[in-house]
Amino acid sequence: MNIDAIAGEFGCRVLYSKPLRAVNLAQTDRGLVIIKESYREPDKILYIHGLKEYLHNNGFTCIDRYLLSKYELPFAIYENRIFVMEDYIAGRECSFTNPFDRAAIVKALAQLHNAGRGYEPPTGAAVRNSIGKWDRAYRGKIEDLIWFKEIAGKKRKKSTLDKMFLQDVDSYIEMGWRGFDTLKGSEYVNICKEAKKDNVICHHDYTYHNIIIGPGGTVNVIDFDYSCHELTVYDLAALIQKVLKRYSYDIDIALELIDDYCSIAPLSRDDLVLMLSLFEFPQRFWRITERYYHDKYNWDEKTFLSKYNDTVIMKEFVRDFVEDFRKYI
Repeated sequence: MNIDAIAGEFGCRVLYSKPLRAVNLAQTDRGLVIIKESYREPDKILYIHGLKEYLHNNGFTCIDRYLLSKYELPFAIYENRIFVMEDYIAGRECSFTNPFDRAAIVKALAQLHNAGRGYEPPTGAAVRNSIGKWDRAYRGKIEDLIWFKEIAGKKRKKSTLDKMFLQDVDSYIEMGWRGFDTLKGSEYVNICKEAKKDNVICHHDYTYHNIIIGPGGTVNVIDFDYSCHELTVYDLAALIQKVLKRYSYDIDIALELIDDYCSIAPLSRDDLVLMLSLFEFPQRFWRITERYYHDKYNWDEKTFLSKYNDTVIMKEFVRDFVEDFRKYI
């Protein structure tokens, strides 16, 4: 990768650079920046860029905005590859086990959602709208589990994971249908109608390595690659699940996070019912088995077993949490 030439496409000169994970950190004559290859199509980058600028203009400024190329685009093409450049954001990854971080990042999420409301992508940007697609996604994933069960059952020589999966899958299919039924009995359709009118957005990957705590406790949000128009409770439910994995699905921590979020962006009971359907649905179980049976990852059997066990061992904690949450709402 010719960092000097790529930086030149953005109208700046590199003084020095070094690899940093999957990106490059470069000191340039316009400051410290991140240069990375993007595997997004230009129209998707335009959607992300437009959202970041919309958030910034609405006061949510602690984000990794794209720097413009010499052609006034949020990307540059060099040797038929697409690159983006962003200002470097100094700080540390947030900690889900730090109660001060947890309160700060969930309030920041609510502020992000408020600032993103009303976003309309610019001309030429991709359409990235997932509003109204949960029921189809739920049903598709349940059907996947049924299909994986058929695949595992037909194997003459079953792996250890196949045998474990066949013992567990029926209970997870049942959990999937329970989440689906909760969704169908909710106000999802009407909530989606309003959400489409309001053009609400989600970050869609709001997790510890995309939340940087800067000097003075400032919450910076980075990596909007998966952002889209979606119900805001999706982000909140996903964050709660990521945190609760570290606390055996402690209902009290979940309620603290919801209260902190609601102090900025109030939720209705109907919103909480949608979150219940997300909590009920066995997303993690589907994801690891989908990767295994679709052969999507080059992990060995030991790695798959470790990730599978990490998921299944939490099943009873999740069930207890779901029942507690159902009583709460």
